[in-house]
Amino acid sequence: MSFRFVVWNVEKFQGASTPRIGQIADHINADRPEVFGILEFQAKDAARRLITDFYGEYDFAMTDSKMQLDIFIGWRRGHFEQVLYTQRRDFQAGNINLRPGGLLSFRETGQSAFTNMLFLHTDSGTGVNDYNARQVMFGKIWSLKGALEGLPIQGGSARLIALGDLNTMGRSRTSTLPTIRAADEIAQLETDAAAAGMRMLTKSHEKTWSNGGNTRTSNLDHVVASSDLSFDQFTFTGTPAIAADNDPFEVEVDGWNNRTGQARLDWINSVSDHCALFGAVQ
Repeated sequence: MSFRFVVWNVEKFQGASTPRIGQIADHINADRPEVFGILEFQAKDAARRLITDFYGEYDFAMTDSKMQLDIFIGWRRGHFEQVLYTQRRDFQAGNINLRPGGLLSFRETGQSAFTNMLFLHTDSGTGVNDYNARQVMFGKIWSLKGALEGLPIQGGSARLIALGDLNTMGRSRTSTLPTIRAADEIAQLETDAAAAGMRMLTKSHEKTWSNGGNTRTSNLDHVVASSDLSFDQFTFTGTPAIAADNDPFEVEVDGWNNRTGQARLDWINSVSDHCALFGAVQ
C-alpha cells in the first residue's frame, strides 16, 4: 500500500477567521495526502477550524513547545492499520527554546513493520550555536534510525523519513572559525545521511524559501529517507517560464516557486514564504 505526504512551513500560522486558513487547507488538499505536517502552527482555535471544516476524515497530533511554533500532524483515518505518535523532545538538543520533533509511526495493512515519519523544524540562524544545534539534531536522526532498526518488529529496517524545515543556512565566520556556506552544510548532510543508510530525495526545485521582497531564496526544506524506501518519480508539468531544477524528481516543491510576478509576491506575503513539499511512498 502506498501513501502520499505533504510537509509545509506556513510561517507563524494563526487566526482561524482569516482567509489564509482556507488557502493553506486547499493547497494541501490538492495533493490528497494520507499524511501531512504543518510547521509553525500557533493557534489552537485554527486547529479546531481545520479539523472541523477541512479535515473531518483525518486524525491529528501536535507538538507542544515553549516557542508555541508547533507541528500539526494529520493522517487519514482508516488508511493505516495502526498509528502511534511520539513527541521527541530529544530533538530540542537540550534547549527548551527549540522545537521537539513529531514522530508518526504507522503500520500498513498486511505489514508487520512500521513506517516512521519524523517531522522536524530545526534551529534557525547562521550563528555558531544555531549551526551546532542543527548538527546535534541531524545526528539524532541517524541515532533514531539505528534504534528503529534494532526493534524486532522492524526486521532490521528503520523505514524512516525525516522531513521538514531543516534550516540548512550554513555558519557565519567568526574570529576563530571559517564560514560554512549553506551549500556546504547541505553537502555534509547528504554525506552523513549516506553514512547512516539514508539519502536526500530529489526535489523539483532546490530553493524552497524566499524573503518577502522575493530578492533572496534559500534551500531550507528537505526530505531524508531510509535508502531501502522507494518513492514515486514525477515529471515536471509546469509552465516553460518556471523550469524544474530536477526532472524527474521524487519531491514536488509547490508554492511561490510555481508563480511569477505579482502572484508570487502575493503568495509569499499572504500565504507562506516557504513552499510545500509533496511526495509519495511506493
